[in-house]
Amino acid sequence: MDKTVKISAYSPPIKGVAHQEKPATDRFAALELEQKQAQLEEERNKSLELLRNVVQLRDSLKQEQAKSAELESKVEQLEDKLKKLAALEESQIAKRNAQIEEEKKYSLELMRNIEDLKEKLKQEKSRSSEIADSGVQLEAKLQEIAVIEAKIKDMAGVFSEIISIAEAAKVATEK
Repeated sequence: MDKTVKISAYSPPIKGVAHQEKPATDRFAALELEQKQAQLEEERNKSLELLRNVVQLRDSLKQEQAKSAELESKVEQLEDKLKKLAALEESQIAKRNAQIEEEKKYSLELMRNIEDLKEKLKQEKSRSSEIADSGVQLEAKLQEIAVIEAKIKDMAGVFSEIISIAEAAKVATEK
């Protein structure tokens, strides 16, 4: 709101005008001059107030720029930390994935061992049942052997009687 007021510093008296008009003109000019002075003072006050506002706004702008720079610095630091944490997290995830893969391989190996052991257990069970069957057969043969041994003892008794009869017959024939 720039208003420029042009006021002449000295206005020469007009020659054709009578003295009576001069005091009225002087009063009018003085009144106009006072009004202009008041307007000028008002404009100066407004200008000073606007200048103060501009200075305050500049100071506020500088403070905000400083805060903004500080916040940008903090944001950069936080972004760096975030990148570091993300990299660390990725490396930990990679390590965990590697461990999981190792555990899977180990688990598969254990499962194969379990399957092998199950198969061996089945084979051992069949061998055990074969051995049990063999044991039953051996038991039956032992019973047969016991029966045969009993028969042999009976026969041994019979043979000993036959031998004793034969010796008695031999002794009888020799006499």
